[in-house]
Amino acid sequence: MDTLVAAALEEVCARLSRGLPVTDLWAAISGASEVAGLPLDPAVKHVLLARLTALPVISLVEGEREGAPCFHPAEKDSVEEAERRGAQLVATAAFRDNFLGIYDHNRCSDSKMSANQKKTLECIGASRCASL
Repeated sequence: MDTLVAAALEEVCARLSRGLPVTDLWAAISGASEVAGLPLDPAVKHVLLARLTALPVISLVEGEREGAPCFHPAEKDSVEEAERRGAQLVATAAFRDNFLGIYDHNRCSDSKMSANQKKTLECIGASRCASL
């Protein structure tokens, strides 16, 4: 299961502030699922979504933007409800920065990263996604 959580975190971070729709998560981690020997059946999906949303760096939101209202599905049928309502998994800005290789840059450096430099890093980090 840890392999699937790690794969899902990478996929969520790679989508940057747009986040990853719950419906797209399963295809995005299908390779990791096969390697781990865990079929993406309803039980595995339920546990994986619960583990992801329990992390303080991941939010399940309604809509397609960062800062959208948080979505708290009912315990029963949470995966189906999240898919039906178009919920997105979104990583915090600091966690996405870590994914891009930006670690406390502003605190540990005299130089500041420009908006263009950060946008370039985001493009490089997201270039691994075919849907971009």
